[in-house]
Amino acid sequence: REGRVKAISDSDGVSYPWYGNTTETVTLVGPTNKVSRFSVSMNDNFYPSVTWAVPVSDSNVPLLTRIKRDQSFTTWLVAMNITTKERIILQTIKWRMRVDIEVDPLQLLGQRARLVGRTQQEQPRILSRMEPIPPNALVKPNANDAQVLMWRPKRGQPLVVIPPK
Repeated sequence: REGRVKAISDSDGVSYPWYGNTTETVTLVGPTNKVSRFSVSMNDNFYPSVTWAVPVSDSNVPLLTRIKRDQSFTTWLVAMNITTKERIILQTIKWRMRVDIEVDPLQLLGQRARLVGRTQQEQPRILSRMEPIPPNALVKPNANDAQVLMWRPKRGQPLVVIPPK
């Protein structure tokens, strides 16, 4: 929130700092004298979940009234020499996901939530200038450890329910 951390690794936890090891990576054994063409793809299925009940109460009564989320993502397409560990950034891609949903838990299923924010998200942008990879994006994944669950009642002070690790 204060901008002190420039990036948080959201890789798969297996091949980090890289995102995956199926369509997300290609290995070229060289040196080679011929031109090679590769197809690399990544599919980021954003799938958050939210609790219906007040997270600081013993009651299980659904009281959720709003969901707001604003996240920015940067992905780098990188060529790396496995032997020397030299990295060359080939592309920098950015996108942002913003959601604002009003919720009425007393309504019927299928009618409880209403999108009040933007109906379409910004499309990913391939930058014309490569951005450097922040060092903390190259370490063990910690995106989930950085998340905070806040309870912001209509009256009273906000409360940190689950602090960042």
